[in-house]
Amino acid sequence: MRTKSFLNATLVFLLIVWAGSLYAQEHSTHTGKILETTSGSPSIYVEPYGVPLSPGIYLTNFILLYVSNPEIAANMPAYSAALPQKVYQCLVENPEGCPYSDMAKYFSEQALEVRDSQNQNIFWPLACQTDPRWQILAPPKYRQPDQINQPLGRKKADQLARLLGINEDMVLTEEQYQCQIGTPPRDLAREIIFLCTSDLTNSKGNALVPLSSYGLSLSAQGDVRSNCAPQAPCLEFNKLILGPLEKIAIECGFWDKFVRWNDPAQTPLVELAKDGVQCQDDWKPSCIVEAACPGNVAQSNNNCAASRGLSGDCSEIKQ
Repeated sequence: MRTKSFLNATLVFLLIVWAGSLYAQEHSTHTGKILETTSGSPSIYVEPYGVPLSPGIYLTNFILLYVSNPEIAANMPAYSAALPQKVYQCLVENPEGCPYSDMAKYFSEQALEVRDSQNQNIFWPLACQTDPRWQILAPPKYRQPDQINQPLGRKKADQLARLLGINEDMVLTEEQYQCQIGTPPRDLAREIIFLCTSDLTNSKGNALVPLSSYGLSLSAQGDVRSNCAPQAPCLEFNKLILGPLEKIAIECGFWDKFVRWNDPAQTPLVELAKDGVQCQDDWKPSCIVEAACPGNVAQSNNNCAASRGLSGDCSEIKQ
């Protein structure tokens, strides 16, 4: 009886949290506003990052992938990379995607550059920050070009999982995982899970066009876009939280594990998801965030430039 009551109480708590998160995403009227500055005021220099690299979103996705299949989670990016400014400009103007054939040269140019700074910190705006004990676990900036789109690897993934409170008993069995992911032709929910998983793990050795360090992926039409851009599978995944995901957990026999993942006493999943939603909502529709450049100066690496002032909290960017 006590166990049943605990499960019911936990489920109610989860429904309240996720319902609030989904409401914020679907009903927010914030679409970004131009930052007003007085004449002669200094520019805010920023470097753009895909929202999927922000601490809350990255760690939420990592937990969900690791408990599903650690080998797949090991293909998430080990490092973050700022978008080239030309790519950022195009995606701000075209949130649903820009032809990769037109953008490829800018990624190639960046891959040949050595970073000017050894500072691996990313100065996220307030809406994209989370508890410092979790924030430090998010992927740092790359230092060497060959680190761009490099996967975590199994050893680092296992270490990160332990720091996030995940133990072996929470991980799906192979049979449970296969049931969750399904086989073609998949139903809509499983197809979304499959496609989102592919987008989050498009690192070197796991994708023809690796873009994981940018939080970007390719659409079926060959357009590059943020993983949480309009119509992207990972944005559609949010709609699975209330209903389809619970149904799959029950159908595939891992409801007890599902409850443990979402228990705040065992993992920070719910906390991280709430923080991630704030960041995602504040920087839609492009789902690319402006982080302050070190020293608030322009740099020669084609990443830092004056802020485009597309978020309501640009004035709150702090180092």
